Amino acid sequence: MPTSFLQQPEEPVSPFEVARAALVLLGDQWGVLPGPMGTTGHLHNGDGTPFTVGVCEAGHLYVRNDSQGDAAHLPVPPTADLAALAHAVARILPELF
Repeated sequence: MPTSFLQQPEEPVSPFEVARAALVLLGDQWGVLPGPMGTTGHLHNGDGTPFTVGVCEAGHLYVRNDSQGDAAHLPVPPTADLAALAHAVARILPELF
């Protein structure tokens, strides 16, 4: 049992927070919107192609090209820090075009 505030477990980041952090890496041709209560993040590129960052039934983060239906799980655990998750999203997006 934690004995101080500093020992409390960290709150998991939401898929929207991951998508928003990835936006910084992707550049100004991309945009992001939250899904309901931050449960998903919705990225879109300059052409309007929509992508969803979400959590599958097994608890793994994924990115899906909503136009084509292609999806891929992130190659890092969902407990990784926000920077690692954002980099994973930015690296996986080109595979989904």
